[in-house]
Amino acid sequence: MCRGSAVYQVKVDLSNLGYACSCPSRKFPCKHVLGLLMLRAASPEAAPQSSEPDWVTDWLSRRRERAEKKSAPVEQEAAPATDEKVVDEKAQRRRAQQRESRVSDGLERLDVWLKDVVRNGLANVETKPAPFWEEQAKRLVDAQAGGMAARVSRWSEIPRSGRDWPTRLLIELGLAKLLIQAWQRFDSLDASLQQDVRQLLGWNVSQAELEQDGERVVDLWLVAGQRTEDEDRIRVQRSWIVGRATGRWGMVLQFAPHNQSFADVIVPGSEQAGEVVFYPGAARQRAKFLIREQVTGVADRPPGVDTIEMFLHHIADALARLPWLTVFGAILHDVTITMHDDRWYVRDRDGHCLPIAGRDHWRLLALTGGHPVDVAGEWDGYCLRPLGLYLNGVYRVL
Repeated sequence: MCRGSAVYQVKVDLSNLGYACSCPSRKFPCKHVLGLLMLRAASPEAAPQSSEPDWVTDWLSRRRERAEKKSAPVEQEAAPATDEKVVDEKAQRRRAQQRESRVSDGLERLDVWLKDVVRNGLANVETKPAPFWEEQAKRLVDAQAGGMAARVSRWSEIPRSGRDWPTRLLIELGLAKLLIQAWQRFDSLDASLQQDVRQLLGWNVSQAELEQDGERVVDLWLVAGQRTEDEDRIRVQRSWIVGRATGRWGMVLQFAPHNQSFADVIVPGSEQAGEVVFYPGAARQRAKFLIREQVTGVADRPPGVDTIEMFLHHIADALARLPWLTVFGAILHDVTITMHDDRWYVRDRDGHCLPIAGRDHWRLLALTGGHPVDVAGEWDGYCLRPLGLYLNGVYRVL
């Protein structure tokens, strides 16, 4: 029970993080469900085990019945043998060839445009309005290369964003050129890299492909941090997970319209035993939970790296396998929060530093008291965005 302006019945199934609440909130999950999960993760003793009330038993029973109905096989009469399947397969191959042709045409036009931008000089794009970039992105959408379209659309934010914006924009243009060349030489690439190139250009991995080609890893997974961003008409959620035994990092990526909740409830700062499948490719960064068991709070120090040099070495290895990676999860052990020339940094025991995203981290400094702590964050190649920290035996979500 939760007492607020009224008394609400709050329920969470820790086996798969299903939830329900009797409150009238239109947000899913509501604050009562989130509060219960945070209480359970931070202070397990505050939610002692006891016999479940009838309203919880009924709810769990209905959930089991629905799950059984979904998993029950559907009996169908054998269809007479026809040649429809052959026709469908031919149509499917034809559609695939048509899309590949459209993507090739779209990338050829983009290649010409990129050459013009570089030939005219980056100074000419400094004052270009957003439609200058959006027009190219729309053409790529029409060419069914949505992944490249999203990449081009983000370029509009780079000019005049800092003193080093020409360097950052040139790097992005170079990576786009590299992706175009990879598509043009697609047949000569390794199979794993072919998977990545297709995904980067906009092809989705089907559930059947994921089950067949994905890598399954069983571990105790710590949700080190989470970040949600708005992109056009959808919200994008990145949850960074790391395995206790394997030290394996994964990014669980979810999408949802602005007025809807994400399909899976993933609580940052929690741990859960389970099985994760990594999407096929050379980097195998993106992941998805297949099996999740009981969720708990972070009991012990999270796995991480002891020096910034070691962390950057891991990043270099990942980029050598897949140069188009843009974000990485990280847990840095024993770093201090410091400021120099109005810029914030994390500094390791060797005196090496990484810049922190943002300009106001006094609260973070106050939490640490200037002492070394373990900081979890998201690295984008330029700065680290803190997402959590392990302090005095407690994991805090930022």
